[in-house]
Amino acid sequence: MQLGEIYKTDFDDRPFRVIGFDAYEIFYDCLWSDNSWTFSGNYKRKTIFYRMSIDLFKSKSKLIGHQELTEKESQYFRPDLPMRFGRTQKVNWNSFDSHGIDYLKSEFANRIINADKIVLVPFGRKGGYSKGVIIESRSDLTEFEIILRAKEIQESINDQVSTGVGLYRLGFEKGLPRYSIGEYLDRAGIMKK
Repeated sequence: MQLGEIYKTDFDDRPFRVIGFDAYEIFYDCLWSDNSWTFSGNYKRKTIFYRMSIDLFKSKSKLIGHQELTEKESQYFRPDLPMRFGRTQKVNWNSFDSHGIDYLKSEFANRIINADKIVLVPFGRKGGYSKGVIIESRSDLTEFEIILRAKEIQESINDQVSTGVGLYRLGFEKGLPRYSIGEYLDRAGIMKK
């Protein structure tokens, strides 16, 4: 599978174009009847990429073409960034202690995200997304920095105990990569372990 590949699927008449993927999941764009893509050209709005498990996608689709991502698409879609990171069951968003912070630092302080500014989106008490918060650094962010900021943001919105921690790519907002603050397993049901 490659970025820009276009597929015909068993479950939709519209062609799907690959805009990101990893071992678990694929992000895709859809071509509408007016010959426009859902996300390409709509850079001013807040997005949540279309997604599905890579296994389902591979079993229900057939390659029909290829259209390289443009420079602008690559700038906004950021397929170079991880689709998920900072996942662990050893701590919860609202119960870090000094031991938890030490563990997180040893595990995630040396993992760099190729961005100095991203949007973090917390989840509310009823599970929906709350307003995103921009976080930034003078240099590329580390996963550890992001996790600490996500803890502050998540705690301010929702005091319920989480089942582990994790950050998951949503799309983009204000031209920045957008990540949801989540638990160890993603809310989309893609991750099983």
